[in-house]
Amino acid sequence: MNNPDSQLNTSGTEQTNGFSEQKELMVSFLWLFIPASLLLASIFYAFSTQTQQYELQTTLIRDESALKSAGELTSLLFEQKLSDLLVLAEGEVLKNYLHDESMKNWIRVAREFSLFARRKPKYFQIRFIATNGMEVLRINNSDDAQQIVPKNELQDKSSRYYFLESIKLEEGGIYISPLDLNKEKGVIEQPIKPTIRFATLVFDGYGEKRGILIINYTPDELLHRIAENFKSLHGNTVMLNSSGFWLVGAPDEQLWGFMYGNDMTLAKQRPDVWATISSSEKGTFLSDDGIFIFHKAYPLDRDKLGTVENIEMGVGASKSRLGDRYWIYLSHISTNLIDELSAKRLIIATVTYILLFLVTGLISVFFAKNSVQKKLAFLKLQQYATTDGLTGIANRRELDKFAIREFKRAKRFTRRLSVLMLDLDHFKQVNDTYDHTVGDKVLRHIAGICGNAIRAQDFLARYGGEEFTILLPETDIEGAAQLGQRICDNVAITPCQVGQTEIKITVSIGASEVEIGDEAFHDVLLRADKALYESKKRGRNRVVVSSEGYYLSSPACLSDE
Repeated sequence: MNNPDSQLNTSGTEQTNGFSEQKELMVSFLWLFIPASLLLASIFYAFSTQTQQYELQTTLIRDESALKSAGELTSLLFEQKLSDLLVLAEGEVLKNYLHDESMKNWIRVAREFSLFARRKPKYFQIRFIATNGMEVLRINNSDDAQQIVPKNELQDKSSRYYFLESIKLEEGGIYISPLDLNKEKGVIEQPIKPTIRFATLVFDGYGEKRGILIINYTPDELLHRIAENFKSLHGNTVMLNSSGFWLVGAPDEQLWGFMYGNDMTLAKQRPDVWATISSSEKGTFLSDDGIFIFHKAYPLDRDKLGTVENIEMGVGASKSRLGDRYWIYLSHISTNLIDELSAKRLIIATVTYILLFLVTGLISVFFAKNSVQKKLAFLKLQQYATTDGLTGIANRRELDKFAIREFKRAKRFTRRLSVLMLDLDHFKQVNDTYDHTVGDKVLRHIAGICGNAIRAQDFLARYGGEEFTILLPETDIEGAAQLGQRICDNVAITPCQVGQTEIKITVSIGASEVEIGDEAFHDVLLRADKALYESKKRGRNRVVVSSEGYYLSSPACLSDE
């Protein structure tokens, strides 16, 4: 333990061979790699300085494209909602009610609207309001449940802004409310529910105006997708309404300020930025604290809305008439970020190449000498962790990993998986008669017979002591029993040759298969183990199958005795 010669030899080898060789390798490789690294650094520095403006321009283009995509997404979504609105407004069921306002026809309209709401869970309210502002029908849609509001609970909406705006429409006109928070009986609903109202006039068959149809839509999915889109941009990106109030991207205390009596807007916070946004549809401009990129999205702009079947918007339904119906997507790339993309590029390049130089030197010195040794050490460590040192087959830890994976696959895809448990008969007599060295050779002999009998996809492992386990994917209990019988026969007729001595040995085998009620691989293994125990009870040297609570024993193997 305390042999000084051993220590001296070991330390001498490290100091002489290790240190001196490392020093020579380092000097040689530094002479090779320093000029190459300096040359590469010079090339990279020249390239990086020329591409500073390109990187900044690329960032601007990417942000502009993302903001434009958000506007296109809005138009596509609105196109779908307006189509739904007109399908209900022009439906025959509603037309029939307008000509015969009987309870029977009212119920038919209510059922049609309720079914529509069930298919469109984002429409949390569908209403038909008469020309006097009184609700004729209202469907509430929440928590996947549709409620037809009784007639005695219908409300007068004649003073609500969306009714006053919608009732002034001409035939074929479309009204889209500003994005706000839904209120119930004058109080903001909690948790908050962002809401957009789509409305159109309803006429009977004689061309007489009979009321308006309104759909309350919560665009939380749209707002979520916009917020996720903002995260991919370099700049600090927000969504505002046409008055400059924040809707997405700002701190919670700033969002929906107009609904809570908070008059803080971007126009008051940054009047210079707001002045530029107010005068253009989209653009990029430079201020003292960075670059601002903005894009306006108009839900009722016919050029951006696309083609919607049956929507005939009047000439006046343009941006000039609907100036308060747009959203603003604004991205701010700060001066600090611009500096990082431009002036700091040289520092980044310098640091990068210093690190590259150091890494290159270290790799040059140590890689050739140590990589192979480390790889071999890792492979040995991996082998020790997964392989039984005596027989060379998998150990129990590796068996557990493979078994759990195959069990889950068998259960998920309803596949067959069987297990064999093997135990050497009277193995203690072998150790007592000869010695443990001979016993080890017998174990390796059995492992070899099993390994030659199984398929490539099967898994053989030493479970412990003189026990072995074989996993048989894609194999039913009959196939497992046949394999077990073959192994049992081969072991019985193939003695282990130790020098001039032939040692005859037999095995007992238990077999089981994954069954419907199994919750873990342990259940399958336990049945196989019980079948193995039953094999011992019935005289050894045989295969016993556990199947649905019964034990089936195959004929005993034949031996030379």
